[in-house]
Order: sequence, then C-alpha cells, then structure tokens
Amino acid sequence: MRILTCLITTLACLSACQPKNTGAGGDSTAITSPKDTTIAIMPAGGGVFYKHLKGTLAGQPVTMELVGHGAGRYSAWYYYDKVGDPIALLTSDMTADSLNFTEYGASDEANTLRGKLSPDAAYKGTWTGGGKSYPFDLHEAADSSIHFTVASYDDSAALLPGRHDSPVATASSSTVWPAGGADDAVLAFIRETIAPKAGSDSPKTFLKEDVDSFLSEYRGNKNDVDTTELKEHGFSWNWNASTSITVVYNEWPLLALENFSSAFTGGAHGNHGSNFIALDLAAKKVLKPSDVFKPGYKKALSAALDKSFRKKYKIPAGQPLDEQYLFKKTIEPNDNFFIAKKGVVFSYTPYEIGPYAVGQITLFIPFTDIKGIVQERYLQ
Repeated sequence: MRILTCLITTLACLSACQPKNTGAGGDSTAITSPKDTTIAIMPAGGGVFYKHLKGTLAGQPVTMELVGHGAGRYSAWYYYDKVGDPIALLTSDMTADSLNFTEYGASDEANTLRGKLSPDAAYKGTWTGGGKSYPFDLHEAADSSIHFTVASYDDSAALLPGRHDSPVATASSSTVWPAGGADDAVLAFIRETIAPKAGSDSPKTFLKEDVDSFLSEYRGNKNDVDTTELKEHGFSWNWNASTSITVVYNEWPLLALENFSSAFTGGAHGNHGSNFIALDLAAKKVLKPSDVFKPGYKKALSAALDKSFRKKYKIPAGQPLDEQYLFKKTIEPNDNFFIAKKGVVFSYTPYEIGPYAVGQITLFIPFTDIKGIVQERYLQ
C-alpha cells in the first residue's frame, strides 16, 4: 500500500495550508530541479528535520513528534505520557525566532505552545490555555524510537506562460524516511509501506513525481481560462496542493504515520484530510482493526466512539449526535486508525461523518474503556 499517493489523486477528496519555519536542524534534504520547465523553482530550503522529543509540560512527562518539512511547514503531535492521548498541533503566528503551535481540538479557547527550538533540538517555552500558563522543556531522545530523516520538494507553474497576470499553481510534497533505530529488515518494511516503488533509494524521485503530476494537471486547464476575467476572478486559478508523511507515534514496537493531503483547485474552499497508518514493527505488519480487536468488536467500539465524541465536543448524554454535528446518530469504526501505548485513535476526514465545518474528527479511546475487545498483545 502506498501512503504517499499522487497529489493529482488526493486533490479530489482531500486541503489546508501550513505556515512558517524557523529552520532548525539540518539532517535531511530539500531538492530542486534546475532543468524543470516551470516558471519558478521554490526550494524547501532549510528546516527539514525530524525530532523525537521528551521532557515535561507543567511538570508532567510528555512526548512530542516534530517534523520540519521546509519552506515554513511543520507538523507535530504530542501527548502526556500518563494519559497517552495524541494531540495534533497546528503552526500559528510564527516569528523569525519562535516556533508556535495551537492544539487542534474542539475547544472554543485554543491551547497554545509558544517557544524556541535551539540548534541542539531543545524546544522550550510556555503552554497557555484556560487562563493558565505552564512551562515546557523538551529535548531530543533516542530511546526505543525509529530515527528518520526528511525529504521535501516544492515547485510552481504558470497557467499561461508569458503573461504577467498569469495565475500560478504551487505544490509541495515531503516525507519522513527511516534512517536507523532498528535492523535493516524493519527499516525496509517502513520504506516499503511509505513508498513501495522506492525500495531503499532516496525518496527524492517519487516526491518530484507527485509534484509534477499536479502541475501537469494544472497546465492542462489553460484552455478553460476566460482571460477577460483574470483581473477580477483570477484568484480561483491560483491552485495549491500539498502532501506530507509525518510521525504521530513512535515507540517500539508501534509506529503511527500520518498522510496529510490538501488541495485548492478553485471553488469556495479547499479540501484536506489525514489518513493514518498503524504499523506493528515487531510483526512487520500494517495493522487493520481486525488485527487489533477481537471478533464482534464493532458494537462495543461504536459505543466507545460515541463516548469519546461526546466528551470532546461537550455533548450531553441523550442528545442525538445527528442533531447538530454529525450525519448519523452513531459513529462506526473505520479503517483510518492507529494505536498507541495507552489507547487507540480513530479519525474521520471532512464530510465523512460530519459537515466540512466540523473539520477532521479524531477520537481517542483509552484501552481501559475497551479492554475486553482488544487483542492481549496490544495491551502490554
């Protein structure tokens, strides 16, 4: 199964933008193609890296997976070790010397992490939320995690070459790439999961192929443009697309990867979404729900998803889920999931079970709530 699907495929169903980079780390690669025929090469520049961080927040042990994709793009997840609920972080109001995130969630008042990432991979700052503030202090830790490098490719193309007012499309593609922390067989399994055709080679080639596919599709629309309306409506032809493979959870023998895709191809808004891949590294297997849960698990898991959704979105018991938020009264488990040490996460892309305005719905279920339906090996 190929996680990094072509941009041209993902734009039909999955979009969002990712903000600005402070450029820490230099253990990875950004690539350009000077022979490319597009009007501009936009190299990812510095700031391509992966860091597995551990430390404390408000005195509590936490773990963070931080990826720099270059060109000002970051992705990050963190969790309190005692709770184990992975929290997605979105970059926000970046400055030249700070790396700031907002927690992705259902709260009206967003929690934020504002800090600095030093050259030696120490991320320190202040968490703020609910009228309170606490310091955090995180440092790179090898422990029992897989080591990754990052490769990134960015490019752009004019829809009407030679015209100063031509709309432009931009595209980017990046991925983490296993570099250590396990034997060769395990690293090969991870590479094969990310990109079957790449083998042990660098991911640079298939990253460029994804970007080129999107830009080629874009150029194919040049005959559909009403050039008399460019001044007023040309913005709708300024397409953009992005894919990224990031790390969500990384503790042997479990690894969770996020395949995020976004695209704007005209219209009222873009589309976006994340698909997650759960890997059992000891078994060298990409997990399906039937590998993790015992037969007949769906009814109990649906009830647990209901409980998790109501808690996250503050919906009282008895109020139908389809009254305000969702399309149906119940939430069925899907295959878009991953597992961690303390529980399991199911995720639903926009429009899958709720309207676009609700966004991606990601629900954590602690193993304590579903212990009876989980295969024993994942409860260790």
